[in-house]
Amino acid sequence: MAQCQRCRVSGATGANALARVPHECFYFPLETRPLIVFVDGWVHLGKSQMLKDEELRSLLRKRGYRILELSYISYSDKKRNELYEEIRNSLSKIAY
Repeated sequence: MAQCQRCRVSGATGANALARVPHECFYFPLETRPLIVFVDGWVHLGKSQMLKDEELRSLLRKRGYRILELSYISYSDKKRNELYEEIRNSLSKIAY
């Protein structure tokens, strides 16, 4: 499986970053196309933030990145583990 690198957007690294920061992203330098994972909390539900998010993600897609968007409303260890599994599942589906 691809190794998670320090995120070029937020500077975070590793799956445990989800436990420390409510909004986090991860960068996976896959051979075919790099993957950026955004994990959005409640602050991303606002209209202006949603527009900013979509603008950034559209730009990244145009530059050849794969984008995986995950979200949550209330954060817990259980939700962290679910998000982690979603990332792992997505990585396993990508042929690289």
